[in-house]
Parts: sequence; structure tokens; C-alpha cells
Amino acid sequence: VATYIPWGPIDNIEPVVVGLSGLNTSAVNVADHDDWMITLDWEDANNHLQVKTGIGMPFLYFTKDSASTAQVVVNQGTVTDSGSFLIVKGVRNGADFAIYGPSGSTWTKNGNTYTSSLNNKNYWSLLFLPPGGNPDQKAHDLRKHAFVFPQVCRADFQYNEQTGVVQTDFG
Repeated sequence: VATYIPWGPIDNIEPVVVGLSGLNTSAVNVADHDDWMITLDWEDANNHLQVKTGIGMPFLYFTKDSASTAQVVVNQGTVTDSGSFLIVKGVRNGADFAIYGPSGSTWTKNGNTYTSSLNNKNYWSLLFLPPGGNPDQKAHDLRKHAFVFPQVCRADFQYNEQTGVVQTDFG
């Protein structure tokens, strides 16, 4: 579920739901994590979905098994189909999102549900577009970062008690 809650508690409203067609699971597992990121994992008998997200990251990075179909259900907002990616504007609290499929992807619309074979690839991403300005232009400009899947977000530090200096290495 992609939503924007600028204040208050998170609730059960689901404006944009991203996943796989036919995925039916009641639990999510943690496949991996580091200091700032987590990889969430859903799997049933026919589908496997992983989503990588992290603190302060505007992207969600998705991977799937080769047989599954990517699915986006838009319960709020208006959608512009830009070929390989979708722009969803006017979602809850004024949020805008871009959902990027690999080059050559197309999205098929059925009601408020969009599906894609992702041009026979197994990855895609969702971007929370920065507020203000033209969301279409931002979606086009930030597309170059859509498939820069982060690998490790770790901080190792050393503290020198005598000088009070902390040295941090980010990797």
C-alpha cells in the first residue's frame, strides 16, 4: 500500500495498492535488513514478491518471480499512462506517485487495476513524487533513478573516548 500521511496515525485506507495479480497471503516476512533498509517478502504457491524500502527513501523497489504479473490498484487519484510508467496524481493528502516499469513495458487497464508483464523483466519501482510543482515533469525527470536498487545502507562508527570524536563510515 502506498499512501501519504503527513500527520497523525497510519490507518487502513489504501489509496494505491501495488503487488502481484493473484497473490494471496496473510503474512509478510522480512527477507533482509540493514541499518536503514528492509526487504519485505510475500509468497504463496504461485507468486513471490519482494519490496525493498528504507528510511528517507522516496522509492519502493519491487522484484517478482518470472511467472507473476505486476499489479497496481488505484483507489484514489487520477492515472496518466506514460507507456512504461504510470503517474498517479491527487492521491490522499495531495500525494503524487510514479510507478515505473522497465523500458518497453506497457500497462493494461481493467477498471481501476493496471497490470504489466514488465516486458518480461522481474523488477519495477514506485516513487513518492516531491510535493509542489509539476508531477508529470518530476516523474519524467526522476525516472533515471527508478532502477537504482540500493544494496547496503550501513553505518559503522568508531568512538575515541579521549577526544570525544566519532568517526562514521557509511556503506
